[in-house]
Amino acid sequence: DRRMSERITRTALLIREEDINKVVYIQEIVDSRELVIKSMGKYMSNIRGVSGATILGDGSVVPVLDIPELLRTSSQSEERTDDDDFEQADVSIALPTALVVDDSLSARRALAQVVKDAGYDVRTAKDGLEAIEIIDKKIPDILLVDMEMPRMNGMELTSHVRANPDTSDIPVIMVTSRSTAKHREQAKSSGVNIHLTKPFSEDDLLDHISKLLN
Repeated sequence: DRRMSERITRTALLIREEDINKVVYIQEIVDSRELVIKSMGKYMSNIRGVSGATILGDGSVVPVLDIPELLRTSSQSEERTDDDDFEQADVSIALPTALVVDDSLSARRALAQVVKDAGYDVRTAKDGLEAIEIIDKKIPDILLVDMEMPRMNGMELTSHVRANPDTSDIPVIMVTSRSTAKHREQAKSSGVNIHLTKPFSEDDLLDHISKLLN
């Protein structure tokens, strides 16, 4: 029987620990080697099922899977009730939200991706007026704004946010190519918390976001 032959010849791993005794089918075993596992950094820590990363001989960086943990997670998911699903949905909704405002499509997408990869729920707007429409529907936890934009620029948007009692406490980070003392003073006067000059360090940006939200 061809189907029986295919089942018999499939490569498998036997995972045996105190609470696990399962077989995991895999495509193939390529090699067996000792690895030095490194942390993936504070912004990518505690990823379920990933122990860390390692650097291969060709210089490529690959994640190291923790298969027993993945199996435990799978078992726990199967045992969840409808109430558990509801609680899990609440956790997802409660993610900190960031609103990225920039008239440049490429800059807006790049900045939004950095923040999203760090674990935040991200929305975007192309200028201050569009940002206000979004804020009126749902107030974000933090604003990341460009300085110069059509219709309503970043400083005007920040002043509007500060004048509204419902939004006056939202942290604002201005990400701009304008770096003179005059521009920094204008941003500060409008209520901007942090002024970052493009090109910026992603780590610096995420550090500022974390500190402002905490």
